[in-house]
Amino acid sequence: MAEHQGRASERNERWKAISSSLPITQNENGNGYFTILHGFRYDDFNRKGLMNLTSLSRTFDSTAIYRLPMFGDSNPALGHFVAGMSYQISKELYKMANLNIKIALRIRLANFGKSSIVLYHILEDASSGKILASMFRTLVKVSMDTRRPEPLVPEERRHYEVLLSGSEELAAPRFRLPSVDRAECFSCELVVRNIELDSYHHVNYSMYLEYSAECAAQAAASGYYSKLKGDICAFCVKKASTSHLREARAGEKLTVITWEEPADPFVLYFIVVNKDTDIFHAMFEYYQPVEFSNL
Repeated sequence: MAEHQGRASERNERWKAISSSLPITQNENGNGYFTILHGFRYDDFNRKGLMNLTSLSRTFDSTAIYRLPMFGDSNPALGHFVAGMSYQISKELYKMANLNIKIALRIRLANFGKSSIVLYHILEDASSGKILASMFRTLVKVSMDTRRPEPLVPEERRHYEVLLSGSEELAAPRFRLPSVDRAECFSCELVVRNIELDSYHHVNYSMYLEYSAECAAQAAASGYYSKLKGDICAFCVKKASTSHLREARAGEKLTVITWEEPADPFVLYFIVVNKDTDIFHAMFEYYQPVEFSNL
């Protein structure tokens, strides 16, 4: 436990040092923060010149540091693990994203529960105010010693009630994976690399998007999907939902499973399995290619 606390204290100090140099501005009603970013990076775009979901998730992470003022002084014996994400991506993002676009990133508290808090992120065109993408992030307060959820204490609940006062509570979309005969699904195997671990020493949540995308790429190239064929990078994600169930660490061999929704072949599902246990579920819904014929 002392090792966990020491590691967490060091992590918190590093993040505080980083955040002290960022141009953080508090929202008018005090329930969130925003900043301005000047363009995307070259490696945010895939080989087709389109923004990919993993890169978008990491762009949203530019606001993750603003959780610190919301949480106050973090207890080093506790952490906040990602339990689920929900993304909505507009067609305009794929059309407008470039290296020079001025974008605003906003984050606010959406709601909180017994052991969890939900944050709402918005990425918008800073010039027009048009929303390009949004994301709900559900975080669970966890004991770093037991890795089990810990209830919010009264002081935390009062703090979050103040942040929500005068603001509408927002609910993240619910995601439940449908049942499937896994023997009929496409699958691939991946090995976790050390570089994919985060400061909690488990696989960073955004890497599961990359694992899913890799499996989708292999499935599309093999002709497994009925509509999404060839190079998966040519297709644009419209919505995505994820659920993080367990942790994975460096050196572990993961199996990624995918299949398409029978009623809508532009909806794909994913499961990441570690040692016969599901550790991640996801759904990606893609725009139909005809909608992007002008790109």
